[in-house]
Amino acid sequence: MKISIVLPAYFNGPLGGYHVHYNYANLLQARGHQVCIIFPHTLSLSSDWKERIKSPLWALKTRLQNRPLTPHFKLRDDVQIKFVSDLSGPSLPKADALIATAWQTAELLRYAPDNRGRKFYIVYDYEFWRTVEPATRVRMERTYSIDFEIIATSGAVEAMLTQCGALPRARIPCGIDFDAFGRDVASTDRAPLTLGFPARKKAFKGAADAIVAATLLREIYGDRLHVTAFGSDEIEMPQWISRLRRPSQPNLREFYNNNAVFMVPSHFEGWGLPGCEAMACGAALVTTDNGGSQDYAIADMTALVVPPKEPRVLAAAVNRLFQDPLLRSEIAERGHTFVQQFRWERSADKLERLLQDVVASRGEL
Repeated sequence: MKISIVLPAYFNGPLGGYHVHYNYANLLQARGHQVCIIFPHTLSLSSDWKERIKSPLWALKTRLQNRPLTPHFKLRDDVQIKFVSDLSGPSLPKADALIATAWQTAELLRYAPDNRGRKFYIVYDYEFWRTVEPATRVRMERTYSIDFEIIATSGAVEAMLTQCGALPRARIPCGIDFDAFGRDVASTDRAPLTLGFPARKKAFKGAADAIVAATLLREIYGDRLHVTAFGSDEIEMPQWISRLRRPSQPNLREFYNNNAVFMVPSHFEGWGLPGCEAMACGAALVTTDNGGSQDYAIADMTALVVPPKEPRVLAAAVNRLFQDPLLRSEIAERGHTFVQQFRWERSADKLERLLQDVVASRGEL
């Protein structure tokens, strides 16, 4: 099959949502399909003459300034990357399957002609649906009723779609790259007062709560506590919180393995890759009950789960693991075992079967 995967814009930084589709592109290409990743210059259906002149220059400049184009992810050399001026039909290559990866792309790809591929829509937007202004939420919900084959990526996303009157064709969870993320240091061998968390700019990601929780813990343990965050440089933090800036996958693996406990403070998540990655690397997880984490964070079994927006409760849960090394080790071990089911190969199997079944059924009409 020829498969087009449409992302909302070009971005050269580490971004979990983009890595999801890069993984799918690699795996589907390896199985003999022809995969093309598409980056539009503008999220529109048409371009004026000025834009049509600018777009090729933008594409050339982007390719020259970004080598490789995905510096934080190793894409196969035979996966095609195409820069287009807009998401109108003439800009898109002919394909068997056309995959929207965000509501902004689904909103436009609904108008793509049939020869650009049978339309699929992989939905992640639970956290944005919960937090955007009403007018944008209405636009998002309209995309769920378009004639796409809709794929939910978690239980929270599936519940959101159902609430919006949509019927997902499949539920395919995100995966973990177990070649990139794995346990190198046993839980019992880690420095006991080490804590990591993701620092992301959007308020609903809860970085402010994580900083408060870490500060409360520092009041107990002082300099014995070592806290490290990765993510946005724009978030102000106390100097005693170390930063891991723009980490590569090997950097992240080392980071997760160096922490006894990893906390996820998000108010809402559609899935939450950092929590899964930390579990795969053997850290004990403390997470808020943010929606998407429910697929892998089972309270008092694979993680400690607390209400969102309550940093004191978050700190208390982390401290519980600091005070009880046996519990921390048990949580880490059960979590590490549980997430082994979330393999990219398994998710790619489900996606490939769905694409083939739907494309074949169209050919039979």
